[in-house]
Amino acid sequence: MKKALIVLTEAYADWEVSYVAAELAMSHGFEIDTVSLGESTVTSIGQLKTIVDYTIDNIKDPYDALIIIGGNNWSQIENEQLVQLIKTSLDNNIVVGAICAAVDFFARNGLLTGYKHTGNDLNQWTTEKNYKAYTNALDFMNEDSVVDKNLVTANGSSAVDFAFNVIRALGLLDYKEAEKQKYFYKSGYVSYKMKYGEIG
Repeated sequence: MKKALIVLTEAYADWEVSYVAAELAMSHGFEIDTVSLGESTVTSIGQLKTIVDYTIDNIKDPYDALIIIGGNNWSQIENEQLVQLIKTSLDNNIVVGAICAAVDFFARNGLLTGYKHTGNDLNQWTTEKNYKAYTNALDFMNEDSVVDKNLVTANGSSAVDFAFNVIRALGLLDYKEAEKQKYFYKSGYVSYKMKYGEIG
């Protein structure tokens, strides 16, 4: 069984994890393992308490995707273990996804170098002193979610795009089918049926 690791921090954005976790598990047979940066339980912005499967220093290999969810605490997070986990995953051609403020962490630690990407606030990355490791602003794409090689990025409003771009990067859907699935969740069943017909 294929496995996705999903990193959740305290005050994580619960809506950003919902589509990607559910679709990978329900439609593609993935095992979903949640990982924290040290806590045994994390609480989302919506006050959902999550008992994680393990902490970052106890990660179980192998895994097929590493997904890092945004939240309210990323501006305060510095974690070298996470930096190394992301670097190793990218170097080993594992699909890595980051959404919302988690992409800020990538920018702050130079993890977007060599990849086209998007995120919440390019101006922040290019003007604030703690983003000196961010050196490839020309690779920023003014899009809601971007796939480049094995990295998927998205801003915080784009949980649906993010989910299906991760699934597409894993080779589980082609571009056309991924766009259909995005349309279903973003436009609703009635609009989907009028455009594509019945599901299935």
